[in-house]
Amino acid sequence: MNTTSTPRIALALITRHLEDPDQVLRFLDNADRFGHPVDRVIAAYSHSVKRSVVETIGRRVRMDVLKAFGDEGLRDRLQSGGLTQLDVDGLLGVPSWGSHREAPYSAYRNAVLLHALIEGLDAVIFFDTDVDPKLLTGIDDGRPSFHDVDFVGAHMASLSDEGVVATTSEYSGYYIIPPMRFDGLEPLLAGLRKEHALGYLKASSRHHCLNLASLGPRQPRPTNKPLGGNLGLGLQHPECLSLFYSTTYVFRDRCIMGRGEDTLLGRAISRSSRRIVDIDLPVFHDTYPGFPKVPDLGREVIRTRFYLACLGWIGRNPFLTWFLARTGGLETSFETAIQRQRKGLRVGGRKAAQALGDPRFAGLSHAFEASLSDLPVAIRRYERLMAGWDALLRTFYPGRRLESAFPLAIRESSWGTGHQAVAKAGPDEGPFARSSPVV
Repeated sequence: MNTTSTPRIALALITRHLEDPDQVLRFLDNADRFGHPVDRVIAAYSHSVKRSVVETIGRRVRMDVLKAFGDEGLRDRLQSGGLTQLDVDGLLGVPSWGSHREAPYSAYRNAVLLHALIEGLDAVIFFDTDVDPKLLTGIDDGRPSFHDVDFVGAHMASLSDEGVVATTSEYSGYYIIPPMRFDGLEPLLAGLRKEHALGYLKASSRHHCLNLASLGPRQPRPTNKPLGGNLGLGLQHPECLSLFYSTTYVFRDRCIMGRGEDTLLGRAISRSSRRIVDIDLPVFHDTYPGFPKVPDLGREVIRTRFYLACLGWIGRNPFLTWFLARTGGLETSFETAIQRQRKGLRVGGRKAAQALGDPRFAGLSHAFEASLSDLPVAIRRYERLMAGWDALLRTFYPGRRLESAFPLAIRESSWGTGHQAVAKAGPDEGPFARSSPVV
């Protein structure tokens, strides 16, 4: 981190529709309140953007707006900097946009990160549109208590520490899994790779899955689990970073975006000489509609939010399982882990459908098979992304040792043998095709 002058900081968000300036203004107001100059706001969007929103924010600070599905300006700058078209296609190609008008979450974040690097910024701090720069410290008789915090300052304080390249924290507010307890919960969580939440959910009748923040001194600590909606990245050592990656798959004629685009970033940094720090700043995440009411799975809107989250985890899990197997992060074989997820979703999904009165959950096992069948394609897209990242760092930062290059080592046999549990890939969807313009 540059300590000889004022660091150039960007606030960044990703969104399908950039139609509300308040999503950004509340973070700019927070930065102003605590005396932190922000160089610019970077927004990556996919579906729509209102000129009035850009103008409103632009009156406060520079506003850079990027398309998440292969921004042409970003493409041109990468190629002008020396990358080949093949390299740039690997970095920016979004085949799901051409086929379904959807972009994976990673494409949004990568557009921001690549733009910030090209612009020579010192740090980029991500926030999500359903996050506020304040702590939820309690709910008394239905009235929430919030406490303002120095969002930018907390991230920058740790990013300025020697060896720190990323900062993050959990959230306050309701947990992404709503309160539930039924026969079949354990296999459902196993199928979703959320086993760690079992004990927490068993006690949900007591705490209602509400996480509160403390006003005591923060306790920063090392972590390897960054969260994209509360994430700071120092850009002085990009060789210690990695790009984001997430998958898409088609289930019942709908393109589903896999969650967990920050997972591989955390694993790359953990193998470098740099560190991620949990800054213990759990800003408020407005997870479910109706806050501060307790999320009730008897309401369809709550069930739908959770169901879509399940589809997102299912989109992540086959690729993550493969990745962990190839990098020594699984305690079992790939096949054993896949069979456990498959069985958990078959049993747990059926019982969830019965307990919640919602037949959609019985189809989670079918969604898993759809995601799994797309795994070979997902691996090829990942290889092309990482090859593009490798080329970018060699071109833009010559002489630096690529510390996050360990994922490239798995490319010597992208599929190999012993994975008969997975269907073969279908025809290539053209990941090197240029994205279509907005219509």
